[in-house]
Amino acid sequence: MQRVNTVNWIGVKVEAIVGVGDTIRTNATGRARITFFKNGAETDLLPNTEYQINRFSGDEQSFQISVAVLAGQTAQRLARLLDANSNYSVTTPGLVLAARGTQFNIRVEGSGRSAMLVSNGIVAASAQDAEAPVNPGFGVRADASGALSDVVPATTFDQLDAALDGCPGTLDIKEDISLIVRLGAGAQYPRIGVIDPRDVTLFMGINQSGGWYRIPFRGGFGWIARPQVSITRGCAGLRPFDDGYGPENLALYESLGNPIQTEDIRQQLQAAGLGLEVTPEAAPGS
Repeated sequence: MQRVNTVNWIGVKVEAIVGVGDTIRTNATGRARITFFKNGAETDLLPNTEYQINRFSGDEQSFQISVAVLAGQTAQRLARLLDANSNYSVTTPGLVLAARGTQFNIRVEGSGRSAMLVSNGIVAASAQDAEAPVNPGFGVRADASGALSDVVPATTFDQLDAALDGCPGTLDIKEDISLIVRLGAGAQYPRIGVIDPRDVTLFMGINQSGGWYRIPFRGGFGWIARPQVSITRGCAGLRPFDDGYGPENLALYESLGNPIQTEDIRQQLQAAGLGLEVTPEAAPGS
């Protein structure tokens, strides 16, 4: 650990008292547990993690705690629901997290890209000007000083990355055809183009009943109907979407040099009663 306003690191083999401004880090084989109050909040530091205490005040009944995870992985546990006067927040290079009576894990990569998974309770995650509640069984991610990702189903960081980055794969098609790309997961959605099956190498999700796959398309996302898809081994799982999910965000297509006929598509959506209000979301790879 490094005491506030000092430059030397002190080895800790059993236990030590820490305070505001102190930094704790673990090496490749080290682990540590930071405990605030006997039945209050505690954090486990996994190997190669750096953690800092920025604020600590109050008592077991009501407290204000602010910490930072600068690198590595941590597991946070709050033993009880916090009262209205208590606050527990965690800052990373990409995310600001506020929790009340919860359990959640944090990962910070060398680039500063930050990710968080919730296993119990609710955590409010924010990045830039966006904020979203994250429920148990879901996760979120943001690059250092980047935008907040979608909140996606995930219980491991591998699942979170697969849901947001997609999974490489190929289409099992032998004939020479082009695939119709639609604005949502169903034949009821307007056609927004066609694609050569050989150009489909990344899959961003699948509908619940299977058969419709989400792919990156023209700066946004599109959907193709193919039952035969081979996903590269090692993928932690495609992001699941409700059957009939859509429409995708039309605004992502409008800045293209060869734009699709968005007004025609809007009219088709309206005529089909599929709605036009679509929540903007992150582009592929965010």
